[in-house]
Formats: sequence, C-alpha cells, structure tokens
Amino acid sequence: MNIPDIIKRIRHSLGLQKELPQETVIGILRVLETLPDEHITCDELYTRLDEYVEREVDKKDAAQIMPILREHLDVCPECCEEYEALLEVLSKSSKKE
Repeated sequence: MNIPDIIKRIRHSLGLQKELPQETVIGILRVLETLPDEHITCDELYTRLDEYVEREVDKKDAAQIMPILREHLDVCPECCEEYEALLEVLSKSSKKE
C-alpha cells in the first residue's frame, strides 16, 4: 500500500472531507515509520487463501478483514492466479448449492 492510499483511508475513516494539515500528515508518516513491516510470504498466504476466498464467496469483506493477504495478492501475480482459480471454483460450487 502506498502513502497516498494510507492517508486517504485515514481521512475516510475519520470522515474528513478537507485536506489534512501538513503537520498532521508528517505526524502520521512518523507513526507509520515506527510500525513493524507487516508482510507475508507466498507460503503463508497459501495456508490462509481458502479462508480468504470463502469470506469473499460468503459476501464478507475479506480485504478489510484480512488486509495483509489482499496486499500480497495485489503485488504477487502467482498468488493472485491461485486466488482467482480458487475463487472461480468456490463461486461455481456455491451457486450449485
């Protein structure tokens, strides 16, 4: 996730319509710099991919519940390919039920 997206998400979650003051943006960036770098490997994603896809098929907001998985899928073409294949299979099977 890039910095402008992070700031947009913060503004949206706070219900802010106006631009944030420069001091606030700098303060947010300082806090973000101190956070641990959260990322997962492809192997870690594969262990939780079925859970993620099931949430999507059940119309739950998987990206909001499991944002680190979504971020990995956004940058990893191999994992995204697996995700799309699993999503297609589960979507078809849930329609049959």
